[in-house]
Amino acid sequence: MSQERVRFLFLNVGHAFDHLFMLLFPTVVLSLESAWGRPYSELLPLSLGGFIAFGAGAVPAGWLGDRWSRKHMLTLYFVGIGLASVTAGLAAGPVTLAIALTAVGLFASIYHPVGTAMVVQGVPDVGRRLGINGVWGNLGVAAAALAAGALIQGFGWRAAFIVPGLVSVAMGVAFALTV
Repeated sequence: MSQERVRFLFLNVGHAFDHLFMLLFPTVVLSLESAWGRPYSELLPLSLGGFIAFGAGAVPAGWLGDRWSRKHMLTLYFVGIGLASVTAGLAAGPVTLAIALTAVGLFASIYHPVGTAMVVQGVPDVGRRLGINGVWGNLGVAAAALAAGALIQGFGWRAAFIVPGLVSVAMGVAFALTV
């Protein structure tokens, strides 16, 4: 496989992860009701900081990607979102979980301005590449509830954050070493 194909594969997986990580909590929260003895209506707002950070962090992430290094920013994205997700899985209570989810959103904010710029950087077939990358993003949306549900069913709610988090950290290391 050519270096460009490997790079494009990492960028596509990164887009899938971006949406997957942002949507793990809406499934996990259903099992937290019984685990923490708190109602859904009290737990769901814990994700608010993450969704705010997801949007607000995009401008500085894009700026850093342009001025520092897109490759390093994407490495930071994979490793950062993975570690934030592991932290969410280790949360002892609502405050810790809210902070971890905010960190997930902050690291997730890196992908669109940095990863998308890399998808279209110096290629003639921009539309096709954006279409393929968009499909991968939607696969992340589709996989979030399935992955979280399966991990919760098999191993508990913490695994729904920890397992994808560790996979993302591994992806970051592989990205840094191969791209």
